[in-house]
Amino acid sequence: MQDKTKKGAGLFAYRTLSGFLIGLSVLAPGISGSIIAIMMGIYKDILELFSAPTKNIKRNLLFLLPLAIGTVASMVAFVLVFGWLFDTYEKTTYFFFVGLILGTIPVVYAEVKKHGLKIAGIIGLVISAGITMALSLAMGAQAAPVTGQTSLSFIDMIYGGAAMGASLLVPGMSASVILILLGLYTELLFAASEIMAGHYGLLVYIGVFALCMFAGVILTSRLIKRAFEKIPAIAYAVVLGFIIGSFLGIGLSSLQIADPHFHWVSGILSFGAGVCLSLFFVFMNFKKEAEGKADDAGEL
Repeated sequence: MQDKTKKGAGLFAYRTLSGFLIGLSVLAPGISGSIIAIMMGIYKDILELFSAPTKNIKRNLLFLLPLAIGTVASMVAFVLVFGWLFDTYEKTTYFFFVGLILGTIPVVYAEVKKHGLKIAGIIGLVISAGITMALSLAMGAQAAPVTGQTSLSFIDMIYGGAAMGASLLVPGMSASVILILLGLYTELLFAASEIMAGHYGLLVYIGVFALCMFAGVILTSRLIKRAFEKIPAIAYAVVLGFIIGSFLGIGLSSLQIADPHFHWVSGILSFGAGVCLSLFFVFMNFKKEAEGKADDAGEL
């Protein structure tokens, strides 16, 4: 019983940390939250959950609770801390996220190798890599500074939330870039800072945004899940393309950032820390899967 309790507490903490990192990656311009979910080994679980949210409500809630706690904590941290890091040490901070992305490539490549890479998969890989890289280079790795005002409308929240939700589960696709293209990124960040300062009148707009985002996530998750079930070889090749394009695009964009506080030593250390952290979580995920198989074998 004690071992199960310790394992449950460890899993809760791991999922909370996963939610924190996913939340940061969603908020950071150019970074894909789905890539971080793949790195943490929970992408398939999230896909399964949102493709059938009412199938097992209790299990889904227990899975989502720590993720939600971590995500909310990341939003607060981003507004209070990481927003400052991106403003002050922007280039070094992006090097860290580029390192995180690099560490996920071997995991997805292993899946591609397992299912085989054929001509259709190669075409999908090249196209997805090109799209993601073009988006990253077009946007650069930075967003416009947060202004001291907001002009949100319910129409903005409906189409913005749906667009962000549709992009959240596409590996390599940055939801924040979608918001930047729609002109909503800085306004939503300012609205979040205003709510944290006690101006709760904007909560109704954020609520509408969240509902539309949730609807977009459910619709997209079903399409992606079907793709993985029906055409796994092509689906994993496309995912690998998204990740490679994201890595190259954000990496090249990061090199172009004019940051007076940047030093190559700190940049390389930050990049290395991102790679190491990514590989650590990949290792932990493999260990978790091995323990799960061992437990299943023991029950048999």
